[in-house]
Amino acid sequence: MFRSSTPARDIVLFEMIDRQTDTDGQAYLAALDDLASRTEPAILIFRVSGFADQDHEIRKQAAIWFKRNRDRLSDFTKGLIRVDEGHHHGDGNLHSHDDHDPEQSNFARMLPFPVKHVTSLDQAFELAQSWPPTSSSDDN
Repeated sequence: MFRSSTPARDIVLFEMIDRQTDTDGQAYLAALDDLASRTEPAILIFRVSGFADQDHEIRKQAAIWFKRNRDRLSDFTKGLIRVDEGHHHGDGNLHSHDDHDPEQSNFARMLPFPVKHVTSLDQAFELAQSWPPTSSSDDN
């Protein structure tokens, strides 16, 4: 299941829980477009839980979206908080991402804003509410 919501004016929540259907994939791509249309930057909380298998074509389209919007990402996103609530990729192993640091991943390094990692949604909301404000004089 994929769902997106705006639990606060400056917080956007994307949730990928268990298996992703084609409909979920299309909803994810639409939510990315909605995020890009924001006029005020928000913290993106990305919650992943369960067997969050996503179709290869959706991953490919999302990667294209991130490349296409890379220069504008900081216009509508202040930062990303990834919430890993223990999920697996279909290999039978539960992944907590202790074996690699999501904050130093290739994906995180390509983003023009900070990426943080927490293990619960409550931690993510606490972190988002204390996120340092962005300066309008920053050069992007």
